[in-house]
Amino acid sequence: MPTTRQKRKVDEALLPGLPMDEKRVRSSKASSSTSKPAAKKGKKNQDPSLPHVALANDLLKRGESLRVPEFPSLPTQTFEPPKEWGPRDEPITDPTKLPKGWNGSETDLADDDVDGQIQRCYRRIDEGIMPAIFEQRLEMYQDIKQRQIDMISSEPPGLSWEVVQRLDCLKRVKASFDELGNDSGNTPNVVAIMDAYRSGNLVWDKYTVTYWAHGKMVAGPKKMEVEEFLTLSSELGPHGIWVEGMDDYKPQPLYLFFALPPASLSYATHRFVVSLRNPRTWATNTWEHTIHLDVLEDTGAAAMKIFQADRNQLEAMSGASLPVTGTTPMSTAGGLIQVDNVVLQANIFHNSQPMLPKWIDIRACITRDPPGAPQTGDRLSGVWIHHVLYCLSMPDNTGRMEIGTDLPEILTSIPLCNPAFAIPPPVRVI
Repeated sequence: MPTTRQKRKVDEALLPGLPMDEKRVRSSKASSSTSKPAAKKGKKNQDPSLPHVALANDLLKRGESLRVPEFPSLPTQTFEPPKEWGPRDEPITDPTKLPKGWNGSETDLADDDVDGQIQRCYRRIDEGIMPAIFEQRLEMYQDIKQRQIDMISSEPPGLSWEVVQRLDCLKRVKASFDELGNDSGNTPNVVAIMDAYRSGNLVWDKYTVTYWAHGKMVAGPKKMEVEEFLTLSSELGPHGIWVEGMDDYKPQPLYLFFALPPASLSYATHRFVVSLRNPRTWATNTWEHTIHLDVLEDTGAAAMKIFQADRNQLEAMSGASLPVTGTTPMSTAGGLIQVDNVVLQANIFHNSQPMLPKWIDIRACITRDPPGAPQTGDRLSGVWIHHVLYCLSMPDNTGRMEIGTDLPEILTSIPLCNPAFAIPPPVRVI
């Protein structure tokens, strides 16, 4: 993985600007020594001609004008509803006779806006342009709508749609526990959470979480704090406690894809090595207690993905179980799968040492496979690295990606972007 920095010495910070894990310890003075408090001195006027003083004074004068009231609006893709073409006596079924400007895509509607999609299908059918397409689409969305109605009917009346979807996820988790076992002690928590949702004692709030252990809520609702979670996990373990609300009410994306050994360099899939350590034992463990894993850089994954064998190795080396936040369904290209969620501390492994001066608390998921099942697919990085560092892809046909904290330094090495000379991946590699 290309970087923008050169190899450093052991004590040299590779990426300045990020806080360090350990604070400097002040040297303690001998107990027998005494000293009088220093006399207060008047403020010394700084030379206004000094560059840093002039800059500070200028910022003080223009402070209010420099204040940004809100995040600046960024250009995004926006789509208007399609033009209405009106009903017609004779439907158009020949694609060579489509009216100019007509389009069959519903770019202004979300795919999961079932009611909106159904209404649009009715309108499209009435317009009489390629009606067979929209009759098939209408049938698909009516089936989805019926499944939603069945889900709602299977639960007590009055529950929100978010809670109904969350209960459906929890039922899938409970089925996985019943089938495979290895529930990290969370079966009582899942049963208690479902009961709380159905009774109305627990509602869905995307801004808060609740902590559960041994079938009871032990804290919350409150904002998720990793330090509090680790404390409760240590006190109420041994495997961890369930954090309800950390996962979405519906399955999150974990879009897997395979990076086969390329026949050519036409496809730019990026890999890098991460260092992982157990957040429960990092203060006592050493560098030798960490593990280093090769991951596929994948921003389509909501969380890092590792294997059960990786979890077993890290727990064995650190001498403690990883803190578990719960189990949840994840949406993949092959359908829904059940995963266990754990909290890890991650770093980038570079030049045989951690690249980042501060270890990052991240969420990682582990597929719930039967014992002895082979490892399939790749370990996935998740998106955490993009929240910590600049990650720029290079439009120079090399497929490389620059990563670092010093944006001006990165910008000095990037090529000019000229789509006319771009060589995208070919349709077929021979």
